[in-house]
Parts: sequence; structure tokens; C-alpha cells
Amino acid sequence: MASSTTALKVGYIGANGHVVPSSGEFLAVTNPATGQAIGAAYELTPGDLDRIVEQAQMVFDTTWRDTPPDVRGELVRAWVAKLREHRDELADLEVRDVGNLRAETGGDVDGAVRLLTYLAGMADKMEGSSYAQYPDRVAYGVHEPYGVVAGINPYNANIIFVANKAGPAILAGNCIVLKAPDVAPLSTYRVVELALEAGIPPGVISVVTGRGQVVGPMLTEHPGIGMVAFTGGLEAGRAVLRQSARNIIPVTLELGGKSPAILLEDADLDLALPSVLHSNFVKSGQSCVAGSRIFVHSSKYQQVCDELAARAARVKVGLPTDPTSQMGTLVSQHHREHVDRLVRSSVAQGAALLTGGGPLTTGDLAGGAFYSPTVLADVTDDNPAATTEAFGPMASVLSYSDVEEVLHRSNTSPFGLSAQVWGDSAHKIQYLVQHLAVGTVWVNAYRSIHPTVPFGGVKESGFGRENGFDAVRSYTRPKAVVWDLTTARAVPYNEVEGDLRRSHG
Repeated sequence: MASSTTALKVGYIGANGHVVPSSGEFLAVTNPATGQAIGAAYELTPGDLDRIVEQAQMVFDTTWRDTPPDVRGELVRAWVAKLREHRDELADLEVRDVGNLRAETGGDVDGAVRLLTYLAGMADKMEGSSYAQYPDRVAYGVHEPYGVVAGINPYNANIIFVANKAGPAILAGNCIVLKAPDVAPLSTYRVVELALEAGIPPGVISVVTGRGQVVGPMLTEHPGIGMVAFTGGLEAGRAVLRQSARNIIPVTLELGGKSPAILLEDADLDLALPSVLHSNFVKSGQSCVAGSRIFVHSSKYQQVCDELAARAARVKVGLPTDPTSQMGTLVSQHHREHVDRLVRSSVAQGAALLTGGGPLTTGDLAGGAFYSPTVLADVTDDNPAATTEAFGPMASVLSYSDVEEVLHRSNTSPFGLSAQVWGDSAHKIQYLVQHLAVGTVWVNAYRSIHPTVPFGGVKESGFGRENGFDAVRSYTRPKAVVWDLTTARAVPYNEVEGDLRRSHG
């Protein structure tokens, strides 16, 4: 890739390293904070993908599957060292690529380092099973890699998502083809270039990009792909499931959510309110675990609405490169239009706009895709603000009267990724923890994702888990081995019934 001071042009990364074709379709890559073009990305063709997958399969067959687990772990540690060395470069690139704040992109690099470090230590600790012992028999189970797998990522945390998918996949012994998001692909390419510089063999991690509706089906329907890990929107996830049926391959899905944040009567509002608000505005609300349905007990409802509105109005929206900015830009003006339509639709159907509710287009923000931090009140369960994932800075406040009611209303959503519970009543908290239909419940905390704790959703938020041993195991398939140790047995179809054949070995 070119230096950070010039426009970047990316092609595809495979067994021959980073190849930038001299012809073909290139998609413009734009800095969402300024509207200026910062690069171009090659849209993959079916012929390109055939070569990439074929070469990855060859690398798997000849090199990677037989690389000892501890050696794989050492190579990932070398990759981690490269990420640390290039932390500032990666964080700055991600700012221009996605428009997140510099503090947020630096945190993503740190998160990827933490995750890959943890996974590298797991490389030689994935063990098999010994099954019930019978006389003259040995039976055991092993978990084997699929071969070549695919990972399809969204744009909101590129560096984290490369680690989330490539880390466990290659440590399990697979080669992986990553699809970078076409709207913000640059940091994905750079992270994988650093993997190659660290000594991970070319072809173990490949990168492609292009429009989702073009390149996505090419990957999920390719006969050389043994498994797909997808993170993205609900409808795209449904499409991946349909496409995976072509070759009957397993899929893991993380499809976002409409997560409840429940404030009990005894919640510490000085802690809960800024935390819940930040969960909605971090990365300009482009977070799958935003606590976007804020349930407040009726006795505190008006107080919380007033305080949330006042706090949101004070959030400083600015250029991601400005260290005083508290919220950056959305990824594109097209996405900003989607968020604005949802806000206007919610208000038209009865929600009260407390603050925000429109694009920011003046001064330094004129060329970007900035949107004002928005808080809506008087939101009913059937309002678009309560049913539709905004993936933008829009928080909704809902009133409830008791724990049974808020539990029922929280669980009526078809999504089930995460939930927040804020309060001090151990009995009520534990009741909610046990009955909320979500993959993760945070108690007096939010967005607390750690490599040691499995993360993923239920219902329409998907299935499969990231982090922990579950992550590596999801990139393997089980095989049972049954070994008969007898040396004398009755053999079918012998000419003399009951004759015994002696076998030695």
C-alpha cells in the first residue's frame, strides 16, 4: 500500500502477496469526515476468487494444516508485535477509512492485540476427547480444520474483525479468505500485510473486497469454501444462509441487535446515564451492542429524560482527528440518510424528539456525514425507534412500571444480542439475568467484551460465538476415530461358517 500521504489503491491479497490488477473495476474509497477520495479498491471477479481459493487450498494442504500448533501460535505472536509496532499508523488509517475518533481506532488496535495474544496462547491447548472404554477398543475424537474458510466483515471495527475471524481460523489450522467492507477496506489490507511481514505464510490469510451483493455470494457459494463466518445486517445474514445451502456448509452469524438497557429504581444514575448514553453514541452509534432501548422506571422517567437530553446536547461532534471531539462521523452520507429517515419516521409515529434529530452540515462538518446525537422519548414498543436497528446515534427512552413488565417488553424484540441492567437489587438483577433472552447480559457495565468471555447472539441476532475456546472450536469439525484392537474375530462371508481369521499387526 502507498504511504498515508497519498491515495491508496488496494487489489487482493493471496498466495502471491498483495496484487493490484492493472485493469478491472475499482471502487472509490472516501474519507467520510471530509467527503474526499482517499483511495480505490478493486472489485474481485469470479476468476480471481477461483485462483485465490485454489492457492489457499494448496497452502493448506502443503504447509498450514501440518504446521505444529505451537508454531502457529508463535507466528500469531509475531503478528501481534507488528500490530504494536504500527499502532499509530493503523489507528490513523482507520480514522480516515471509517471516520471513528482517534481514541476509538487506537482502542480497536489494542483490542486486536489483546485478542490475538490470548488466542496465540490457546494454539496448543485445543484438545480432543477419549470416549468410553470397551475391551479391545480405542475410540477418540479430534477437531480438524475445514481447509479454506471465509470471513465477511462490516466496517465499524475493521481491525477488531480481522482478529476476530482470522485469529481463531488460522490457529485452528484453516486458511481464510476475508472480505473487507467496500466502503472502508483499507485498514483490513494493512493489518493482513503486517501478518505476512510477521512470517505467516502467504495464502494463509487472503483479503478481497467489492460490493456485498457482488462478492458476497461469490464467497458463500464457492465450492472451495468449507465454512463461512459473517458479521453484518439481518437481511444480509439471511442471504448468507440461503447461499450457504448451495454447498451445505456451516455458518456463524452475528447480526446486530436492538438491545435493552434496563435502569432499575435503585440504579446509580451518575454512573448509568453517561454509560448508557455512550453505548449509543460511541463510534457515532455504529455499534451492534448499543443500548438503544433505555427502559426507565416510571418514578424516574421524567428525570432521566431531562438528564439524557441535556447530556446528549453537550456531546461535541467534530472531526475525528480533533482530540476534543467526542463523536465522529457516520460512515457515509447514504447511511446518514438512513438514520435520518428512521428518526423522522419515529417522530411521525409518536416519539418525542428531546434533542438532536438532524444532520450536521456547517463549518468543518460540511463535507462529512455527521449526525447530531439524538434522544427520543415517549417511545412505544411498536415505534420504529424501538424495533429497527439505527446503527447511528439515536437513543430511545421507554417507561415501565415493574420488573415483570420490563422483562416481557425486553424479550419481545426479535433480536437477542445483549442487554444492560443497572441497579443494586441483587434479587431483581439475578431474575433479569436468568430470563433475558440475549447472548450477553452486562450488569452495571456495557460493551464489556473480553477475549476470555464468549460473545454472540440468539434469535435474529445470530448464532455462534466469538472469543474464548468457543471461537477456535467454531472453525473446526469433529471426527471420531474407532480402533479395533482384537487380533481374532469372526469375519463375514468366510467360506466356512464360524471360521476365525487371525490378523496380526
